[in-house]
Amino acid sequence: MSQVVQRIVTGTPGLDKMLHGGLWPGNLYLVIGPPGSGKTTLAVQFLLEGVKRGEKVLLVALDEPPAEIRDNLGQMFGSNFDSIRVLDATLEMKSYERTPVRDVSIQRKSESFGGVFPEIARSADLRNPELTANAVQEMIKNEILKNKITRLVIDSATSMRYFLMTNGDRNQFMQSFFRFLGDLRITTLVTIQDSHYHDLIHRSCGVEDIMARGIIRQYRWLQNNGFRLGIAIEKFRGSKHDTKIRRAKINHLGFLVLDGQGRRRGDK
Repeated sequence: MSQVVQRIVTGTPGLDKMLHGGLWPGNLYLVIGPPGSGKTTLAVQFLLEGVKRGEKVLLVALDEPPAEIRDNLGQMFGSNFDSIRVLDATLEMKSYERTPVRDVSIQRKSESFGGVFPEIARSADLRNPELTANAVQEMIKNEILKNKITRLVIDSATSMRYFLMTNGDRNQFMQSFFRFLGDLRITTLVTIQDSHYHDLIHRSCGVEDIMARGIIRQYRWLQNNGFRLGIAIEKFRGSKHDTKIRRAKINHLGFLVLDGQGRRRGDK
């Protein structure tokens, strides 16, 4: 008798319905979309679902300082948001080095959003100016072992690319980094900001696309007098899934996937 694998629900009911139940546990997934499409909100909802289930979760902040993320999303999600652990890797990441800066990775630790310093650090206040992408990888490993993390979000891989040097080093490191994330066997969402992926027919395939188990595509376009949001499952190995682009919106409840009548998809 084969064992039934329990799906990992994402915290977004409409997305779970599109995935026919949720994500496969222990795998790596990409959340790709342009600015303002709701990538971070969707990823935080994934972590919040883990908090509600008693799991230990971690957000690695590469784009926005933790204080800024808390200002933007903390009030929306309430007290459970403060239980999410966040590792601040913003501003200080300079360049890819083949030798990890282990002393820096040992010094910097994660903390819960509830304990985040309220002010956003300025460049003159940087504590670890030599932090590198390899050091970030080392810190993630330390945090997972120490805190028994079961859900992980990297927000975003795009920032890591900007701080790497040549194209050769960039591709080599990203391949290594995504293999590292896959080997963790932790359900992981990696956000990627990409403004050029509007046309699915002409988009190119990167290292991240190949190594991920699935790709969640988010859209943002101008229509009439405002912006509209959408979401699609571009790839999901090991399961059937919804292949349509679904409308979405962000309001005080978070990121919502809609049905054809504008209702939240996944609701009964």
